[in-house]
Amino acid sequence: VGKQEETSVKKKTKRMLWSIGGVSVVLGGTLVAASYYLFTMAIARSTSNVDLYAGGGEAKEELENIAVLMERGEQWLAQKEVERLEQQTYDGLTLYGRYIANKDQTGKLAFLLHGYRGDSSEMGLAGKMYEEEGYDLFLPDARAHGESEGNYIGFGWLERQDQLNWLNQLIAEKELKQIVIHGESMGASTALMVAGEKDLPKEVKVIIADSPYTAVDEELSHQMKNLFQIPSFPFLQMGSALSKRIVGYTFKEASALEQVKNETPPLLFIHGSSDDLVPTYMSRELYNTATTKEKEIWIANGAGHVGAKLTEPPVYYKHVWSFVNRYIK
Repeated sequence: VGKQEETSVKKKTKRMLWSIGGVSVVLGGTLVAASYYLFTMAIARSTSNVDLYAGGGEAKEELENIAVLMERGEQWLAQKEVERLEQQTYDGLTLYGRYIANKDQTGKLAFLLHGYRGDSSEMGLAGKMYEEEGYDLFLPDARAHGESEGNYIGFGWLERQDQLNWLNQLIAEKELKQIVIHGESMGASTALMVAGEKDLPKEVKVIIADSPYTAVDEELSHQMKNLFQIPSFPFLQMGSALSKRIVGYTFKEASALEQVKNETPPLLFIHGSSDDLVPTYMSRELYNTATTKEKEIWIANGAGHVGAKLTEPPVYYKHVWSFVNRYIK
């Protein structure tokens, strides 16, 4: 009887372990599938119509208003005489950008960086603002955006080296003396990541960061919480591991926050107080962390994502130019 009971217990234990193992395989497969979905949704160029969390009601209406302004910027750009430039990246991609020479050659350049899943045409309004003040313009399409090649988005981390290459190429070819880098959203975080590089050309005098995120893991965690109402762990960490293996960087290391701890040019942070796409606190954290003493922050009351120039245009221009003109003459 004892042996029969022992055999019965072993059989039950074996069945239970097989059951647990089966559940573990299913759960493990689900985790991997969910993490891969996060990875492709966030980074893969082939993913389209990404519905990011931007708040509701008034916030969405403001994004629509910004789209109207962006269309005006596109129309302005379409009328300009453009020189099409290209570069080959360290990983074999061909990137493209648009150079617009000012009729008044001052040796000054506005280097304009667009946002996530957009392209250089988004920066028409900013371009118009700088052109009126005598600046040449350069508007690159980031890797995996617009006309540029690439299958994966670098969220500014891979792009920082691309932008350094552009800067060196432009300085050599166009004899530029003074450069302002002006970025919006992902472009703003890219600008900050570039700003913290040791080999940043001395010609870069000012950085304008409009609505930047602190780091990719923080921004994706924010999106996951609001889009899917799920905790980021362990999906974010597994998606990050996939990114490291496939693309070459983790979500955590792609950090503007770490870069502004390095020596940088003067930094102006702009953010809307009602930004639900990239939370306002991120600019405050970046400002507080930046080691340069030449820094300012302006929080536009009631503005949404990249919305300061929409809600308070005169104040926006005043903040930009009062800052830029301290360092570029």
